[in-house]
Amino acid sequence: MSKLAQEILLKGGNPPIVEFLKRPKTLFELLNVQKLKAYKYKVQPIQWYRKGFEGCYYEVHRTKYKLFNDQPTHGNAWAILFWRGKPAFHPPKEVKGGLKFAWQTYRSPEADGIVYDEKLAASIEKRRFFLLKGYYTGMQDVTD
Repeated sequence: MSKLAQEILLKGGNPPIVEFLKRPKTLFELLNVQKLKAYKYKVQPIQWYRKGFEGCYYEVHRTKYKLFNDQPTHGNAWAILFWRGKPAFHPPKEVKGGLKFAWQTYRSPEADGIVYDEKLAASIEKRRFFLLKGYYTGMQDVTD
């Protein structure tokens, strides 16, 4: 067993990767995980999500990392702000608060498809029932 594994087991703590995943991330820590895929990556401060701002996010177009303790956790990012689904400005501007706030990947409620409409679900289920009933009665007629 490696020394790192022994230390973790003796201390009773979590591995470093679990600790990293649990804590809130700065903008640059979040974008660094994406590496080259950070172009047009959608992020938002966690505060916006908690306050219920829908359709509000930054679309990152350029990043420039600075090393801090040999890790690219600082830097500059340029992005377009989308407010209520519409761009607030077109040429990308520098994002302020990249180290100050906790950030997360933007997840659109429409894209997730989590909107549940009870009437629509009932009508789909009713249609499905009649289609299956007609299908099975039709099959029985053919086999008789």
